[in-house]
Amino acid sequence: MKLRQKFDELAMLELFYAEPVIANPADGYWCYEVTDALGIKLRFGMDVIQESVQINLKLADVSIFNFTFEMVEDMEILDPDKGKFAFEVAAKNQEVKTKIQVELRPYIRIEGATLRGFY
Repeated sequence: MKLRQKFDELAMLELFYAEPVIANPADGYWCYEVTDALGIKLRFGMDVIQESVQINLKLADVSIFNFTFEMVEDMEILDPDKGKFAFEVAAKNQEVKTKIQVELRPYIRIEGATLRGFY
């Protein structure tokens, strides 16, 4: 899904199993929260105008992980049942590739890497 041109609120509702905790369509900002069975809370914010994504993980209300990514043009839903999705940072950059994958169910998992685009 293209964030700027084709942001799909229904697809996000189906992905997160929840309404956004913050929704400012005029500003292009949506934020979702999910808590897994271990008590890990993921807060996922998107600014579709600025093409940025923010991820915050908390355990027992203590922030353990914060990342902000810019130049995120689109997001791909890989498995709606597991809440699994991925996005690429600066997809047009052929020299360096940053890919992030998030899974919400049954437990929150985040994988990511920045690798050279050629060898």
